[in-house]
Amino acid sequence: MMKKKFIPLFILLFYMLNINSQEFTHPGLLHSESSLKRIRELVRNEIQPAYGSFNIMRGMPEGKVDYCIKGPFETISRAGRYGYTKDPCERDFNAAYYNAILWIVTGKEPHADKAMEIIRAYASTLKKIEGPDDPLCAGLQGFMLVNAAEIMRYTYTADKYTNGWDAKDTPKVESMFRDVFQPILTTFYNTKPYTNGNWGIAVTKAQMAFGVFLNDKKLYEDAIEFFLKGHDNGTLPNYVAESGQIQESGRDQQHAMLGLGCLSEIAEIAWTQGRDLYSALDNRLMKGYEYLAKSNLGYEVPFFTWKDITGKYSNWTTLGEEGMGRFRSLFEIAYNHYVERKGLEMPYTQIVLGMIRPEGPGFTCDNPGFGSLLFYLGKDLNERKVPGQINEDLSQLEGWAFANCSYKQVDNLMSFVSSGVNMQKKRISYQAGNYPYIAVKAPKIPTSANKDWLQLSYSVASAPEFWKLDSDKAKKIGKDIYVFKITDYLSNNGTHFTERPTNITLILNFGNIGNEPVIVEWIRSFEKLEDI
Repeated sequence: MMKKKFIPLFILLFYMLNINSQEFTHPGLLHSESSLKRIRELVRNEIQPAYGSFNIMRGMPEGKVDYCIKGPFETISRAGRYGYTKDPCERDFNAAYYNAILWIVTGKEPHADKAMEIIRAYASTLKKIEGPDDPLCAGLQGFMLVNAAEIMRYTYTADKYTNGWDAKDTPKVESMFRDVFQPILTTFYNTKPYTNGNWGIAVTKAQMAFGVFLNDKKLYEDAIEFFLKGHDNGTLPNYVAESGQIQESGRDQQHAMLGLGCLSEIAEIAWTQGRDLYSALDNRLMKGYEYLAKSNLGYEVPFFTWKDITGKYSNWTTLGEEGMGRFRSLFEIAYNHYVERKGLEMPYTQIVLGMIRPEGPGFTCDNPGFGSLLFYLGKDLNERKVPGQINEDLSQLEGWAFANCSYKQVDNLMSFVSSGVNMQKKRISYQAGNYPYIAVKAPKIPTSANKDWLQLSYSVASAPEFWKLDSDKAKKIGKDIYVFKITDYLSNNGTHFTERPTNITLILNFGNIGNEPVIVEWIRSFEKLEDI
């Protein structure tokens, strides 16, 4: 006769208490210990474009150690009676995150103390998140704050630092996320679908992050299950079609970018925890990015009228024009995974990054931004530059600013199209004494363009002077390379161009060309004519 087996009560209780726990990597949201170390090394070695992104972050008011906290608030909301809390709360949560990152990068404790001040203030005060749009408030704003808390909890501890994270902080901060933020997300999941997809995606990235921070396996796994199979517009298969079209592509571009950025943040957290969601559905997320980049660059893309889960958003018959071509800072995260980690190609996203690098802040709390610092895995973009030599690849447009210009496809080539194309790039190091010949490969210049469309400028005695180079006097190599010798030209004040190293502004000003396309591939300087 078999004897009954008895499980000791304390073992049973232990099992019940830990059934939802899981061994998570910490820090383990957008940033692991190794990725934080990589970010620090990028800045220490002034690797571009990461260093440029870092400089933008530390210049932000929210990145300062003397940032004045706007809250805390007992109730936060995005609109309605407590709508006045939206902007100050978003600034506070961004400040907590920026200072957490800057603490890691610089090692300066005042940054850590500022992040801790904000986290502790809200953990001791915040009691409620109120609608309307409370799922977005909990999802987007909560995501920024929990990323800051995750970094500080594991890198600035009381055993090493006087003001570090201590035993009293853990239950207070955990209670804030579990008891104030998470119930809003749970209610959203338990409600019949009623929103565009960016809502469900924002909710999912926050719940996934809370799951890691709280060491709660169920929260984490439920978020992944929703990401892959949920009955809502805010899931990977229901938000990004096989063609790459996005559920909100017909609405406007800013919401499509918001949703896609949040999907990539979900995938990055999973990657940190050892799971690959980037590759889900045959790299569906990558297809979404390429579609978004291609369509916003002006290329034609396939479009179908989307039949969404709710039935409310099924009447968009064309791409939404609002926000077209206004790229947000959320492209580095996906590009660096698919191209740098996995060796795949994202040609249209690469063009976008050439236009917007280094990435700056995200829009409010929608996405973290600063991807050129936080997620960059490529080579130092300074490596290919010789000091004092101009080497500008206009297929990438790194650092160029546009006064009047759109960048679109014309006859299968990316072209500058506007009634008045005027663009410039500042702070280019140039030494005319070593590299006096400036060559421009320009396959298409309209006959109506200004003759002096290439200009150089720098300040002399604190006043800017301009050297306008006459294209009619340029030496032509082949059909499309114009060569100018800078030492042959005088400025508007009759000054010879200096032969010493100086920072210049490079200007392309084609004037009123009646929307004819302009194609310029590169601008380079050379020591000798025969080097071209």
